[in-house]
Amino acid sequence: MQLEFIDGALLKQMIQASSSWLSVNKGGVDALNVFPVPDGDTGTNMSLTLQSAAREAEKVDSNSVGKVAQALAQGSLMGARGNSGVILSQLFRGFAQAVEGKERLNAKEFAAALKSAYQQAYRAVMKPVEGTMLTVAREAATAAVEEAKKNADIVAVAQVFLLEGNRSLAKTPQLLPVLKEAGVVDAGGKGLLVAWEGAIKILKGGQIDWELVAEDQAKKARGASERLGLSEQTIEESLKYKYCTEFLVRGKNLNLDQIRAKLEPRGDSLLVVGDSNLAKVHIHTNNPGWVLEYCGALGDLLEIDINNMAEQNANFDRRASETDSEVSTLLEDDPESFANVVEDRQVSVVSVVAGNGLERIFRSLGVDNIIHGGQTMNPSTQDLLEAVESCQSDQVIILPNNGNVVLTAQQVPQLTKKKVVVIPTKSIPQGIGALLAFDPSKKIEENEANMASSFATVKTGEVTYAIRNSRYNGVEIEEKDIIGLLDGEIRTVGKTTKEVTSELIQVMLDEDSELISLYYGADVSSAEAEELYKELVERFPDYEIELHYGGQPLYFYFISVE
Repeated sequence: MQLEFIDGALLKQMIQASSSWLSVNKGGVDALNVFPVPDGDTGTNMSLTLQSAAREAEKVDSNSVGKVAQALAQGSLMGARGNSGVILSQLFRGFAQAVEGKERLNAKEFAAALKSAYQQAYRAVMKPVEGTMLTVAREAATAAVEEAKKNADIVAVAQVFLLEGNRSLAKTPQLLPVLKEAGVVDAGGKGLLVAWEGAIKILKGGQIDWELVAEDQAKKARGASERLGLSEQTIEESLKYKYCTEFLVRGKNLNLDQIRAKLEPRGDSLLVVGDSNLAKVHIHTNNPGWVLEYCGALGDLLEIDINNMAEQNANFDRRASETDSEVSTLLEDDPESFANVVEDRQVSVVSVVAGNGLERIFRSLGVDNIIHGGQTMNPSTQDLLEAVESCQSDQVIILPNNGNVVLTAQQVPQLTKKKVVVIPTKSIPQGIGALLAFDPSKKIEENEANMASSFATVKTGEVTYAIRNSRYNGVEIEEKDIIGLLDGEIRTVGKTTKEVTSELIQVMLDEDSELISLYYGADVSSAEAEELYKELVERFPDYEIELHYGGQPLYFYFISVE
């Protein structure tokens, strides 16, 4: 039996299934990072964006496909995170434009809306690059349009979209050499198709096998623990229940007391709250598959998140932040330097920062509102908008400080009555460079010009570690190798942090260089940082060198050369 129409109610179900399916499979998408560094967050960003879209759609009290699509466009825009999330929001926007005012869609209208979706996404990106999720969306939608000309079955059209999308995805390494060398396909394209798989399950009247998904999640979590050197015996001794499992259940006549009673023997830290239509479940358990299977029989599962607490504990112990006494040995503890407040300032600054040391530095340079984020923690459009609205002044400058946050930040000016300018800083050193030219007493236009000019001269170095074996620019990289990046490009690889950091600085220096600034992260002790500082002073005696505590996660050092 063919499916001839999609109405608003079915579109909601499709999006909820897409959101849930991508949520539990986001790890595989995250792993498709060109650089083998621990910040491949495409899957996470797309999942969070899709969850925001689904939540907004649920608020629509109508079966009009046009009204639901408008809600999806609004929700995805406000929840957009990272470049992939913003592009996803533009796909929803194009879809909504095509179905405005419609109560339901037939196959041709559905395919036409998919075409409108990719066209809007192409328009929204200043310089579209082929071999990305844009290509996958375009080629898949084009095939869907052709199928709809001869087939009135929406399921068949959706399956053709998925089939052609996978063909297109497989070709992305041929279109982008950097993907081919890294041995991966485009992460955004993969995320789009994973989400589409969830939608097709609903169109075909099927269900998601939550137990299988949970087992896969648990397997991945165990693997991560093993990489951290944690044995099963160690885990069992330290934690009675290993997996923190959280999700929403949407259904009818949900009995919260009954759910609690059923789940209580399966773990601890149990929390079941909500109402008869939507419940939030949190439990620490050794069998998340059973929990998901039971609750999945009660209704739709949304926003599923399963984490191995042994891994989290190990990461916390390994990345403990510096104490205040350690920080004060390397950062001048001058209260006045951190009270750079100007009364009645004309311009405010919002900045994205991760790390308590860096937050302190940014506030000392005049930042009004800090958004905690950066690598692996890209803030949403809504996060940035709220920070802008909470500023006292009507003119606000945003510093994204991350290449994957710039596009999200650029959505904010159209959403507020305030005058907002985005300085496209792509790193913490660039953000600091921009702030050195900031003057809150001057007009926003003058600050924009001065700050853009100032950060453009800053060279950014980053030192982190490889999360998998890879190859880049002809260099073989092994898992756990230390990697040095210069302005986003891998330039040095080695076995020790000290070696790679020193060699990266050597690469960064030129005849115009004068100042080297290092910001050490949560994984580096103050003693290690001081030891490196002394060696650098000896190796580079002709340069001024500064050392500061940053406290950033995942990255051992941020380096700027000016």
